[in-house]
Amino acid sequence: MALVAMVMYGAEKGRICFDGKKIFVQGEAPGLEAAVAPFLNRPLTYRAREVVEGKEVKAEKTALPGTLEHFSALIWHYLPFHAGVKVLAVTGSLEGGS
Repeated sequence: MALVAMVMYGAEKGRICFDGKKIFVQGEAPGLEAAVAPFLNRPLTYRAREVVEGKEVKAEKTALPGTLEHFSALIWHYLPFHAGVKVLAVTGSLEGGS
């Protein structure tokens, strides 16, 4: 019951995980941890497209730490463009199951 992003920073590989409450780095990758750390516990602002009154507009949004929106903003907006981290794949689910 978690989301996992497989990532690469230089030659280091690791995972960025979201368990529904917090985001954390897994793996022995000190460079990756240092690149990701500044973004883990602060609100992240990003631009998104949304439809308002039938027209597509760009809106600025803020994702708070510990939310699915924060994990998404981190993986798709911040790590590739601000931290130089490649996102290789994202797997998992937050839905319960056996």
